[in-house]
Amino acid sequence: MKLLLAFLFAICQLYLMAQGAIIPRDSLFQEKDPYAITLSPDGQRVYYQRRSVQEGRLFYIETQRPTREQSLSMGGALLNWKLTPEGSILAVVQSTGKQLIIFGPDGRKKREIPLFPFQQLRIEAVSPLRPDEGVVSIVGEKDSLNGIYRIHLKTGKYQKISSPLDFQQIYFDQQLRLRAGRLLNDINGYSIYTYDGATWKEQLRYPFDETQFIGGFQNVVSVSADGQTVYATDNTMRDKTALVAIDVSTGATRLLVSDGKADILPFGFMIAPDGRPQMVLSVFAAARRHFLDATAEADFDYANRLLQGNASFADASADGRNWLLRKLDGGPITYYLFNRNSRQLTRLFNDYPALDGYQLASRHAFSVMARDGYELPVHVYLPPGADTNNDGIPEQPLPTILYMHGGPWAGVVHWNQWFHTRNFQLLANRGYAVINTEFRGSTGLGKHFTDLGDRQWGDAMHHDKVDITHWAIRQGIAREGQIGMWGWSYGGYATAAALAFAPELYACGISMYGPADLDAFSRIPFTDNNLWRNRVGNPNTADGARLLQQHSPINYVQDFQSPILLTTGSKDGRVPKKQVDDFADALNKAGKEVIYFYYPEEVHDYRNAGSWISFWAIAEQFLSQNLGGRYQPVDRDLDKGDYKLVFGRKFLGQLE
Repeated sequence: MKLLLAFLFAICQLYLMAQGAIIPRDSLFQEKDPYAITLSPDGQRVYYQRRSVQEGRLFYIETQRPTREQSLSMGGALLNWKLTPEGSILAVVQSTGKQLIIFGPDGRKKREIPLFPFQQLRIEAVSPLRPDEGVVSIVGEKDSLNGIYRIHLKTGKYQKISSPLDFQQIYFDQQLRLRAGRLLNDINGYSIYTYDGATWKEQLRYPFDETQFIGGFQNVVSVSADGQTVYATDNTMRDKTALVAIDVSTGATRLLVSDGKADILPFGFMIAPDGRPQMVLSVFAAARRHFLDATAEADFDYANRLLQGNASFADASADGRNWLLRKLDGGPITYYLFNRNSRQLTRLFNDYPALDGYQLASRHAFSVMARDGYELPVHVYLPPGADTNNDGIPEQPLPTILYMHGGPWAGVVHWNQWFHTRNFQLLANRGYAVINTEFRGSTGLGKHFTDLGDRQWGDAMHHDKVDITHWAIRQGIAREGQIGMWGWSYGGYATAAALAFAPELYACGISMYGPADLDAFSRIPFTDNNLWRNRVGNPNTADGARLLQQHSPINYVQDFQSPILLTTGSKDGRVPKKQVDDFADALNKAGKEVIYFYYPEEVHDYRNAGSWISFWAIAEQFLSQNLGGRYQPVDRDLDKGDYKLVFGRKFLGQLE
């Protein structure tokens, strides 16, 4: 037996060594710096801003010399900007006052466009067919001046083309004529309107739905150059959102693209120079692209092969012959220029160079069949060196962590958002397989899939996680007995529910700001609405209260067999700190192993980098003790977060 244990220990050490250096927590939990990344109309430059630079500067690289970053001084705070068809920079700048200024591509030939004094100005549209003009929305210092204006960029002459509009978003054709808008309507949802030059017409009308928590799936995608057709995503009388074409003059709607597995999304699309959609996107863990242009599809497929199937469209030059592409593989995003004529791919930069030089996790998409036949998409992140043939299955089963996103309606965004994926990279670096899951009740996979979660938090939704866990064991991804669950908000609830309802399956759990007493949680102002009562349970009826109590982990503390780590913020405006306080107290009184600390200044979804760094300094060793992965010693990282410890003093005192 001693020889066997020694052999297993040696294998484990070799495996940990193969993962490469430990990535410091400090290197993961900083905000990404570049944003508003935009390709110039001629494809020769990429412009962007930097969050780390407080003064008004706009940065750029030349696509033929991408290693040399240059910057332009805007002469004040840069509030809003857009590239003109000729490549100049139209910008709203605040110094002593607010000004509309136009700069040459290299920052020279700076010229103010004289306007009346204004409080706010938003650049709405420019067009290659009217290169000397732009359209802006203005809030003036006098109410009579408020409205939408067409401005001649060379002469400074302007003309008011509309009074202020209530639309949250407005859209123009290439003659810079108003053609569409999206409006919050009187049933708490969105309506899409078209404009024929005389009359606004409500073409599509939607009630509130859960996709609005992540921006909404029904929206305008583009307007044809001639203004006769508006392209939009729509799920009227259908389960999944589709792409439709709306005839502005007649209002007739024509179906263009649908996907039997997932919603067509109003982002991630590719638009031709004439305003027609060339590609739209849906997501089922992996991106599902739907092309309406065969030539664009052939070129994209070629570039996608060069990027190992991880290509994502970001922007295009005015003629559509140069594309700005992103490589989305679960780590920092790397940007590339793809010339469609030469089919040459040029690496430009990545948006998080702090991880340069470290080995990062590999990521693979899978589909899991739930017990009742529904397909559940998942991403599997594996440590470097764990998957030698790159099939998404490690050579040996690994200690595994299932991640549960929040909401539960916040689907789609967790697949490629750094706020989520940085955590998966940390955990994979520590030696864990990480499974980023989807489950019924979420959004992005159609209305029916969302409806399947109605009043099922502790039943079918929980079964989805159990089914994914058993799938991971059967596939040889997860090592039985070394599986944990982690999540925040709804995911925090799901973690606690898993340890209560399937205690033999999970060796530990980490629950961040998750409700544990659904009955009590359903009686606060945040949940006092029909959405909550219909989707989760109605505390005002006997049956509803009974269901909520039945689904509440706090009522099953005696069933817990594994340790749990709890954390929350005192300023959480969604899940009251009392929810976590009471749950931790109940577990402690029942003699269960619970670690609980909170952050007095944190809100729902921690915002301070120090909070995340100190959280993981504790959580890494919690996971190591219960699942066996490696960890970075705490060093000074505990001091970077302002937390208060409630339970777990002995554990904290033993941290290395």
